[in-house]
Amino acid sequence: MKKQFVLLLIGLTLSGNVFGQEYKKQFIKGNIQDKTTAVREASGQEGIWLSQKAIDFVLEYNEITGTDRDMDGLAVAAVLSLPNDYVSGLSESEKNQVMSKFIELFEKFSRSNTVQIAVQSKVLALKDNMNTDAFTDVLNKFLQSSSVLSSDSSLLKSVINSLGFIGNNISFSILYNNLNDKRYSAYYSEIEQTIQKLIPVSMNEVLQIVHSKDSANTQRIFNIVKQASITTNNLCEIAENVLNDSPLISIKFEALEILNKNKWTRASNSVLAFFQTSQKDFQNQIVTENQFVTLINSLVNISPLDAVTPLIKYLGELNQQLEYNNTVNQNVVLAVINSLGAIGDKSAFDSLLAVTYLNYPETVLSAARQALAGLRW
Repeated sequence: MKKQFVLLLIGLTLSGNVFGQEYKKQFIKGNIQDKTTAVREASGQEGIWLSQKAIDFVLEYNEITGTDRDMDGLAVAAVLSLPNDYVSGLSESEKNQVMSKFIELFEKFSRSNTVQIAVQSKVLALKDNMNTDAFTDVLNKFLQSSSVLSSDSSLLKSVINSLGFIGNNISFSILYNNLNDKRYSAYYSEIEQTIQKLIPVSMNEVLQIVHSKDSANTQRIFNIVKQASITTNNLCEIAENVLNDSPLISIKFEALEILNKNKWTRASNSVLAFFQTSQKDFQNQIVTENQFVTLINSLVNISPLDAVTPLIKYLGELNQQLEYNNTVNQNVVLAVINSLGAIGDKSAFDSLLAVTYLNYPETVLSAARQALAGLRW
């Protein structure tokens, strides 16, 4: 029984070798369609050998055959049949050689969308196991070429989407510029999705847009940022810069909402500066009551220590206004009192106590008494 089993294994091995040799013969002796069939059906070491030979073959004869559907089919089969685990196990120098072949295929088969898309697919499948920087450069140059808009839409979309996985800050800048070009309107969705993915590697570029203080561009990039899956650190860093540099009040409050939600205390100085300027803007009706109250309330989360003195000072100004029979916005003074109460710093005692002696509505007086009771001593 044991002898029969051994003979069976030997027989299977020999038949496998013969079968593998048949694929090699088919590739060597056959026409292009035969070669393609051999590449697709072979496996194991034979499959690896045939994929490599097929890649070399199409690279050598592509210029002679020109646009040829059969050659395109062989190139696609060769690229997709090359096992990922085989390439992943190569040395770095060998991987670089494989990548050079992929780049050569992408560039030489410029008339075949099918081949170029297949090459991108293979590179993406291997991106975690080999350096793709050189291929990224090729895709960036493709987007910068004068003929890019005459490319087939499926190819252009594929390039844009591929850069979402292997792109860099240069890719980001190219695509963002395209987003401002109406000729790319059919690709805006793909461009925005890729830009979102590239934000982590393009923080300097994002902040440069914000620092430009261009209202439209700041709004556009911030909308993209808010939809992106990025770290809280990146999101809040961008939001703080928007708060500092945007000329638009509305987008400043969008940024404030993010900082408040994440209790981003690193933005304490920025938010306090915004509070200072917003006091005059509120008086001049540039900032609405709801916006100003939101800003005051946010100080509890963003600047719980540094906000005490500015809030005390502002409450003193409101108290003084009331003493001189000037109108004081009830919701604003309530927000200041409640914020001081939530922070609980005892230095607010005098200002809060002063409120209880003034002619405020009972809701304000009650809030002041409650805030006083909650101060920490």
